[in-house]
Amino acid sequence: MALKLTKAVKKVLQTAVAALQGPARRLFIASVVTEMGRGGQRRAAAQLRWNRGVIRKGLHELRSGIICIDAFSARGRKRLRERQPDMEKDLRQIAEAASQTDPTFRTTRLYRRLTAKEVQRQLLEEKSYRPEQVPSERTLRRQLTAMGYYPRQVAKSKPVRKIKETDAIFEQLHQIHRQADADPGTVRISLDTKAGLPIGNLSRGGKSRQGEHAADHDMEPELKLTPFGLFRPDTNETWLYFTSGSVTADFMVDRLEEIWPTLKKTVIVHLRW
Repeated sequence: MALKLTKAVKKVLQTAVAALQGPARRLFIASVVTEMGRGGQRRAAAQLRWNRGVIRKGLHELRSGIICIDAFSARGRKRLRERQPDMEKDLRQIAEAASQTDPTFRTTRLYRRLTAKEVQRQLLEEKSYRPEQVPSERTLRRQLTAMGYYPRQVAKSKPVRKIKETDAIFEQLHQIHRQADADPGTVRISLDTKAGLPIGNLSRGGKSRQGEHAADHDMEPELKLTPFGLFRPDTNETWLYFTSGSVTADFMVDRLEEIWPTLKKTVIVHLRW
């Protein structure tokens, strides 16, 4: 008598199959299909959602008594070093040329400065690999990391803020300033420039009582001005200029020529001709 697949029987069979693994699972499936009689494979695949390949394999094991060993380790895609053993040597050669150690020598790690895309390009152009032989960027990135080349930009050593000669340098500078201030024929002028300032309908993070409307980004300012200042320490006089171009040496000299008539009135009598 053929086994009938009622709702309760289906639930019991599916629960039993879910609890078994490997050869035991296949033998159980084969036993059930055999009890179902003619057309059992088709009915089991349609009503119980069992794989036809698993059913055939289980029936073969049931009839022959030979258990098939599942070679799970042989499945899947092999590693890059197994598929192309020579590529690891080429990757190491490329990475060594663009790697460096930690400048503080706190670790022995090697940090590469080139990306996986650049490594891919060098394999194609310099090592004469075919496109189908070169792995993807993700695979190359993982392989380089596994080989000990970490994709991190090495930060330069931070300079020492103050050295033992710093005080001596500033003391010498202050001495020169005092000599210049004491010399009646010398005018000391300090000049400096700051970062450019975008001009436009921009909020700059400020507030207004008038309720003005302003843009929250300065992607396209109407104009960008660079401030440039001159300062005379002995009289505390200040001159401030703005330019839409670069603060070049010619620009600085032109500004000094503009203020020279004012300076000449106070120092001309002290200049040595």
